[in-house]
Amino acid sequence: MRQYYEDLLIDALLDRGFTLEEAQRLIVLQERVHRERAAGERQAGRWQRESGPQGHHDHN
Repeated sequence: MRQYYEDLLIDALLDRGFTLEEAQRLIVLQERVHRERAAGERQAGRWQRESGPQGHHDHN
């Protein structure tokens, strides 16, 4: 299924004037951005869980 999606994406980019090499590099870049964004969201979720409710700090 992933290959089918990539093939469609390459076809669309070729139709818009990109070369095959440019289209392939754009797909690799898109995948990297997606992975980095997902990693950042996971990190933000961990940070939120570790910091507890907003505005609630225990001071002894």
